[in-house]
Amino acid sequence: MHFTSLRKTCLLLTSITALPSTFVTAMPTTSLSTRDATEGTLFPGGRGDASWTTLSGAKGSVPLNDGTLRPNHVSEGPAHTYVNGPDGRPSLRSHYPKGSYKPSATPQGGISFYAPGPSNVDLSTAKEAEFGYSVYFPSDFDWVKGGKLPGFYGGDSDDVAISCSGGRHDAACFSARLMWRANGEGELYTYLPPYTESAFAANKKQCDFPNSNCGTAYGASIGTGSFNFGAGKWTTVSERVKLNDVGQANGEIELFVEGKSIIKLDGLILRDNDEGRIRGLQMQSFFGGSTTEWATPKDQDVYFADLSVAILNRL
Repeated sequence: MHFTSLRKTCLLLTSITALPSTFVTAMPTTSLSTRDATEGTLFPGGRGDASWTTLSGAKGSVPLNDGTLRPNHVSEGPAHTYVNGPDGRPSLRSHYPKGSYKPSATPQGGISFYAPGPSNVDLSTAKEAEFGYSVYFPSDFDWVKGGKLPGFYGGDSDDVAISCSGGRHDAACFSARLMWRANGEGELYTYLPPYTESAFAANKKQCDFPNSNCGTAYGASIGTGSFNFGAGKWTTVSERVKLNDVGQANGEIELFVEGKSIIKLDGLILRDNDEGRIRGLQMQSFFGGSTTEWATPKDQDVYFADLSVAILNRL
């Protein structure tokens, strides 16, 4: 009897000892308050009357995959891949092989496709919308001279809307991407209907924002160095675009970083007719720049997570 009792006691102690390790492993790594704060930085203007997000744990969260994004005009370069990011969160990885820079160069690197997102959140019905995401640059990331990051795009039709990038300016489309620059400096990078045309002269106003460069050969660099992307950590950015009323210069573009408004442009003309719409997400990232001095000196990766879109106001 004594031996049996001792054996039962040992088994009980063993099972109790094993419990804490299993319990701790199962605990969530993100608290509710932290998750809510992250959602706030992705949706600084709120979630409007229609929205979607791939932020894990958020209300109505959807998976980060092609089924959600519905990519089109996908680059023939390296395939975009969905992986677990450095901290395990679902991510879209952009890979840049050594020597890659602009999409037309060899080797090809990065990602390039257009994405309307879920059909039940139709951006073409939006007068005002926001697009947020988190981006991770590894601790040993070599920034070189800079590179492109995703943003909104729009225009008079789905086909015309993809025309505003790569040095192509058109009165019938616009794009508002981001860029990283040397040492991780950040900026807003726009292609707006050209201010060199009298009907869109109001768009030169964006050039008045401090530390901006509005050369006409490529896009406009707005507010370079207004914020920094950190290496070895996630940075959450969110972009708000408000279409102008046709015939008026009252369009807006605003950039938030970690929930704080960093760049705000108003008095813009993003369209000159009722067909001008926000069309979707320009999911594009590459080193460059159009010359080899922009090329990455080594294989590198960047991760995108928590993609989120909200329609704040309808047309």
